[in-house]
Amino acid sequence: MTSDLRQLMLIDTHSHLHFKAYDADREAVHARMAEFGVKTITIGTAINTSREAVAYADVHPDVWAAVGFHPDHVTSEHMDESEGDVLAEPYNVEALERLVKSSPRVLALGETGLDFHYFSVDASESEIARLQSEQRQVFLEHAKLAAEYDKALIVHSRDAGVQMLEALQEVRTRYPNLRMVVHAFNGTGREASDILDLGCWLGIGGIVTFKPRKGLAPEDTLSAIAAKMPLHKLLLETDAPWLAPVPVRGERNEPTFVRHIAQHITEARGMALADVCNATTENAEACFKTNFA
Repeated sequence: MTSDLRQLMLIDTHSHLHFKAYDADREAVHARMAEFGVKTITIGTAINTSREAVAYADVHPDVWAAVGFHPDHVTSEHMDESEGDVLAEPYNVEALERLVKSSPRVLALGETGLDFHYFSVDASESEIARLQSEQRQVFLEHAKLAAEYDKALIVHSRDAGVQMLEALQEVRTRYPNLRMVVHAFNGTGREASDILDLGCWLGIGGIVTFKPRKGLAPEDTLSAIAAKMPLHKLLLETDAPWLAPVPVRGERNEPTFVRHIAQHITEARGMALADVCNATTENAEACFKTNFA
């Protein structure tokens, strides 16, 4: 792949390139992005990291931004060291709205959604219900802003199952034209079908290159889903610095590694690499309503 061939441009639709994981070699990371024709959207996970995402995109022509408040941070104190102190500023929808309006480089609200992974096993049913309701309310506020400002909505879902689907259905009913992507999709074939039926895109990341979990039905492997789903609803992403794909699994992830994901999907679908690059770039431009060239 070369950066001077438009048909081989790749869009990593979900990274966290402004996080401190890249502080030591940012110039080299961007040089590799230029070499492989990769552009990315860097994603905010809290008020401060969203503000930093916008500032980063404003000075890097190969980067755009999304602003949001991760559901994890709505209801728990869990933080990844790559993010920094994401609880320094509490969730505030007015602050998010100001960020949305602050720059044309902001393409989306998110990531937002439902994440029940860190709920205490000792929590009562009423406490769990309260936490779930709190995350859902924040998700709906993100969706409202996305619809109001004609931005995409980047949806994070973990251990939320049916409740996430119900929330997506509610949002689709409220905002029929809202562009939504369920990022880092890793569900079953049926879950993929249900989400696609709502007109969402699926963000497929490095997990597609991993060996499937034991006992997983063949039709539920992410490779099978990526192979059979409608091509026009497929987006590529890295979620860098996490979830590096094979053959660099275990390393710090970065946007250029999206090429490994594209290659895997190319082989799974039996397509030409240029066709996958072209299609997923067009999909990203449709979802995020911008020209990445």
